[in-house]
Amino acid sequence: MLEQTYNTMMNIGLAKPRDKQTKLMINEAMGNKGNRWRTERFPVSAMQTAILDLLYDAGKDRTYSPKQMLNTSTRLAYLVDKCWGIHHIHNRKQTSCGHDEVEYEIYKLYDFDPKTNERTTVYEGKKGEKYADLTELSEAAVKLRDAHVALGGSERWEHRYYNDSTYKGQCAWDNKRHPETDLPCKHHQSAISETVIGQYKHRETGNTLQSLMRDTYYHRRIIDDADSYDLVIWDEQDHAEILKGVDDSDVLDAMKYAIRQMKTESRPWLQSNYEEYNRETKQHEYKGKRGHYRLGLWWSIERQQKQAIETAESIALDGTELNGWTYTTTTYSKNRTEGRWQGTVPVYGISPNAKPKDAIAVGWTTETMLWRYKQQAEDVCKLLNTGRLSRDYMNGEPKEQCSVVEIEKTVELQHTHIDLVKQYTPSQYYFMCHEGDIPAEQNHICYHETSLEELFGGKAL
Repeated sequence: MLEQTYNTMMNIGLAKPRDKQTKLMINEAMGNKGNRWRTERFPVSAMQTAILDLLYDAGKDRTYSPKQMLNTSTRLAYLVDKCWGIHHIHNRKQTSCGHDEVEYEIYKLYDFDPKTNERTTVYEGKKGEKYADLTELSEAAVKLRDAHVALGGSERWEHRYYNDSTYKGQCAWDNKRHPETDLPCKHHQSAISETVIGQYKHRETGNTLQSLMRDTYYHRRIIDDADSYDLVIWDEQDHAEILKGVDDSDVLDAMKYAIRQMKTESRPWLQSNYEEYNRETKQHEYKGKRGHYRLGLWWSIERQQKQAIETAESIALDGTELNGWTYTTTTYSKNRTEGRWQGTVPVYGISPNAKPKDAIAVGWTTETMLWRYKQQAEDVCKLLNTGRLSRDYMNGEPKEQCSVVEIEKTVELQHTHIDLVKQYTPSQYYFMCHEGDIPAEQNHICYHETSLEELFGGKAL
C-alpha cells in the first residue's frame, strides 16, 4: 500500500492542491507521531487522502456514508493503493538551453607558497593537451611540492598544488535557469528529479510490480528479470480506461478499512457520533449518526484561522500609540504573533537606604509591596523609621533607614479591549480598576490582599 505524508501526496497529485496557509492548517490539525525528542507527520494512504479532501471540501457539518463517498477519486485511490508506488525519475519538464554544450576536464597546476598560504596558477588547460591524465598532473604537483618542503612545507599538502574540474560551456539562460519554468539547465547546471506514481510492467507478459526489489531473509536485492520491465507513469495513463475493471464492492472494503484507521485515539480525523458543547444552553449535545462521517479536524483548523487573523492584526498594530498606550507584540513562531496594549503608571515603594534604590524590600516584607498613592508609602516609611528596630542603641535616637521611591509599573490590556484603551489612559484605568469602577470581566491586573490593607490601612496590589 502506498503511504506518504499529506504534503507528499499533494506534490505528486493525489491530494487536491491547496494554498500554503490551508495546507499548513490541515497538516497541523492532523498532528504528528513520535515522542518528545523526535516527531514526524502521520503517513496517509491514497484512500485516506481522497476521504480527507472530500470531507474538507464538503464543510464542517456535512456527513457522508461510505457509499456516498464512492466517486472517481476514491476509485482511483483504491487502484493506487493496490498496485502503484512512489518512484523518482528525471524531471520531464527539464530541458537544456542548447547553447555551447561541451564537456571536458580542465587541469590546473599551482605554485603554492607554504609561508604565505597563497597559490599562483602556473598552468591551465584541457585534459590531454599537456597532461594525459590525473597521474601525470599529480606527478608534476609532487615536483612543485618537493621544491617547497625545504621551505617549511608539508608532504601532506600535495592537493594544494593541482586541481581538476569539469567545464560544460556557457549557458544562454540567466542564472542557468529556464525563463518560464525556472528549472535549471539540464546540461550546464545539473539534472533534477521528480517524484511520480508508477508501476513496473513486463513487456511480454503484462505482469505489474510496485517495485523491482525483492526482500530476502538477509538482503534486499533486485529481481533477476528487471531489464524486462518498463516504468509506467500514473499521470500518463487513461484513467477512465483503468477504472473499467474496478468493482465498487472492493472500493467500499478499502474505504471502510481506511476509515477505521482514521478514527483512532492518536488520529481522530473522522467523527460519526460526537459530543459538542453549546455555549448558549451551556450543555453538551450529542450529534452525528453511526456510519456517517464528517471531518474531525475543524476545531483545530478554526483555531488556526482565528490565530492567523489575530497574528495579522497584531503585526499591523505593532508600535501603534493611542491615548498613552503602546501596542507591543511577541513572536512565538512564524505563524503565531500575539500583541497587547501596554502603558506605564507611577507607583511608590520603600527602599532601604543601605541598598540601591531599585531594591524594594523592607525587612520581612515582600518586594511586591507597592502603593498607588505616595502618602500611603510615606506613612509606612515613617512608621518603620521611628520604630524600635530602627533606633540606634548607642544613644537611643531614631535612625533613617528607609525612604520612598517612585517606580514605573507596566499595565497591560489584551488586544481585544480596544474600547478601554480609547476611553482610559493607563493611569486612569489603573486607578479605576482598583477602585472597582471597571467591570470584573475586564479587570485583569488587580489582586487585592486583605491582610495588607488591614495592616497598612491602604489598598495594596
